[in-house]
Amino acid sequence: MLQIDQLANINSYRNIHPVEKGLFALLFLLFCLLTKNVVVAFYTFFVMSSTIVLGAKIPLAYYLKMLLLPIFFLVTSVLTILISIAPANMELIDSLLSTKIGSWQLYISQTNYKMVIQLIFTVIASVSCMYFFILTTPIHQIAWLLQRLWLPPLFIELFLFTYRFIFVLLEKFVEIRLAHSSRLGYQTYRNAILSSGQLVVSLLIKSMRSARELQIAIETRGGGEEVFDRECTQSYRLLHWLMLVCSFLLLSFLTAFI
Repeated sequence: MLQIDQLANINSYRNIHPVEKGLFALLFLLFCLLTKNVVVAFYTFFVMSSTIVLGAKIPLAYYLKMLLLPIFFLVTSVLTILISIAPANMELIDSLLSTKIGSWQLYISQTNYKMVIQLIFTVIASVSCMYFFILTTPIHQIAWLLQRLWLPPLFIELFLFTYRFIFVLLEKFVEIRLAHSSRLGYQTYRNAILSSGQLVVSLLIKSMRSARELQIAIETRGGGEEVFDRECTQSYRLLHWLMLVCSFLLLSFLTAFI
């Protein structure tokens, strides 16, 4: 079992109704995306991170490790926005930093700098909203919520199948790599290349075989649309809805006066 799936099933918020958790995350996410305000984004990230680590009891080290991947892609993406190129003889108006390289000059304008800061805060805050919902909501609650949103059953089943096959692929990957390592398949560079190629081929064959077996199992049951049984035993709580209202009012205040 992936650690992210394990944490979703053992965290302190697992018994909270998925609608309440979904609305809480969606509320902050919408305010972040619609306002694109740095203060709102910082407040959103602070609330979500505090709720994840202090409220849901998700390990801080694991949460920070999850943030590293989107931050890496974010940093590599904003560099193309931050740095501009112009001819060396061109006069720069709102340049903060500049350097000349031959007949060209690289510079950072004040407009691009503000845009990048706004983008970084908005993206990180939005990611924290998504992580809150993922880390505190088990997969069966997510499936139940998708069903209540009147999404097509085919979409829900494909979502659950994809989620399931992530675990299948990782399990097969670990098994095949362990078998290669026990035969000293990664001791030299040549052996590592050969073993990696064999791993990819074996993983493809085993995943296709697992998909075929799953298809046969579905067909033997009549090929019905509802393959997974979904239910929600959690109940709504008035305190959580009051917190949602307070959060909405506070976000509205931040948006209007800051």
